[in-house]
Amino acid sequence: MPFFDLDKIREAAAQQNIKYKGLKVPRSIRNLNYTLEDVSACIISLTAADFQKTIEYPDKTIHDVYIKNVIREEQTDRIYMKLRFLNNREIEIVEIGSFHL
Repeated sequence: MPFFDLDKIREAAAQQNIKYKGLKVPRSIRNLNYTLEDVSACIISLTAADFQKTIEYPDKTIHDVYIKNVIREEQTDRIYMKLRFLNNREIEIVEIGSFHL
């Protein structure tokens, strides 16, 4: 069972309230030729069946892991995502810890 409410994650993604954590995530997204709209659409399309596991790190941050098959340009990308939902003073943001094949 996911730690974060998937409906809230999808709502934040629909508004493109998305934050990329670190340097590797934006690089991975660029390497896949995904735009912010593509990333947002991918997150919006997540279902409970895409959930894999929840990871808690030593610093107590928590990420939910999803794997989603995304069909783009006649190919299927199997995307691994680590997502965290942040509520910063009424701005709801999905933080992406990983986004890659």
